[in-house]
Amino acid sequence: MRAADVRAGVAKILAEHKPKHLVHVGAHDGEEAPGYLAAGIDRVTLVEPLPHLAARLRARYAADQRVTVVEAACSDQPGTVALTVPTKTNMATVVPGLDGETIIVPARRLDDVAPDADAAVIDVQGYEFTVLSAAPWDTLRLVEVETCTIDDPTLSPLYDDTIAYMAERGFREVAYFVRDYDWIQRWAFGKTTATGAEVRDVVFVRA
Repeated sequence: MRAADVRAGVAKILAEHKPKHLVHVGAHDGEEAPGYLAAGIDRVTLVEPLPHLAARLRARYAADQRVTVVEAACSDQPGTVALTVPTKTNMATVVPGLDGETIIVPARRLDDVAPDADAAVIDVQGYEFTVLSAAPWDTLRLVEVETCTIDDPTLSPLYDDTIAYMAERGFREVAYFVRDYDWIQRWAFGKTTATGAEVRDVVFVRA
């Protein structure tokens, strides 16, 4: 499935559930934001730690009062974190193990960034559980998390582990959208190992 198809599938679910405030952690270049707005979401908070991407997002949505851009990483504690930026892509991660430039960026808790969010999209290259540990669980009713069927700490948490983690917090899976893990590894890092693994963007709702 292409990334555009994933975005369309998620946007359809959002339009059905009609959240009021969505926060996207790891917004990158804001590819999903038009779908959020088209789904009728009143407020969208885009969290992006890479300065050049955050600047582009601020410029793009400067005139749209529905959109707030936060230049930071999300973590379980406020402060700063070391972010590794791969040479080929913007798939930066706090998790050690990738080659690339390391920069220090501000870190904030998700429940501080968006304390009243009722929907969250978490795409932070292996740091998902740390971000979610400080989520505004009292208000969230829909969460999308990038997962993987292979153990790759610098990309995403394991699919089965994420299902269990979200179930413990009262959420059930309603859909997932598949992307080719091997293609992503070739595109992002030039790796050619064939694994047959899947990246699964999983949508959960409060049970």
